[in-house]
Amino acid sequence: MKILPLLAAVSLVGFGLASTVAPSFAASIASCEDDVTINPSPTAGSGTYTQYIDANSGNILAALKDKGINATDVTDWGGCVKADVVGKDGHTTMQFFDPHTLQRLSRNS
Repeated sequence: MKILPLLAAVSLVGFGLASTVAPSFAASIASCEDDVTINPSPTAGSGTYTQYIDANSGNILAALKDKGINATDVTDWGGCVKADVVGKDGHTTMQFFDPHTLQRLSRNS
């Protein structure tokens, strides 16, 4: 049937688009999983959710600076630390780090 090859092509195109949106390394790093704490509320069935990285952003930012990384902001990005880092040339780039080891993540080519 001609429908199956068409569906396969559409799937590959869709997968290709999805892989360009998210860094390929993020899904392969086991420690880059969303670590969420649920803070219960006195009202049954409600509460707040706190991401580990967001809750510890000040400590993570200080630790990156201690490592010599000129980070100005950190946020949770799919369980990884996304940091805005100012380079020696003054330009700011987004860099990604493991949330527990603060090892810089890079794409495997």
